[in-house]
Amino acid sequence: MLRDGKPVYRVERRPRVLGDFVSGAWWHSTSPRSHFLHSPVCSRVTEDGGRITLSGRRLTSTTADGRREESEQATDEEVLAAYGDHFGIVLDRVPAVGGP
Repeated sequence: MLRDGKPVYRVERRPRVLGDFVSGAWWHSTSPRSHFLHSPVCSRVTEDGGRITLSGRRLTSTTADGRREESEQATDEEVLAAYGDHFGIVLDRVPAVGGP
């Protein structure tokens, strides 16, 4: 697949098995360069085919055509409201890095 005339993805039709994802999952859960080790991440596909992601305090909305809007959630109350409003998750405190 191309974006702005440059290859960004390669699509293969070969079926995958769960074991195909082990090395990628290991990297994401252990590498110091993985953003998953630096802040909690919550993400979902939206009804219109876009995506909404809360990574730490940064809320990012991406439309299906690639337009992005980002906002920083300044207070704990804003972070908790974002979890509730966008993901249906009710928390009594902001998640810490590395677990609840």
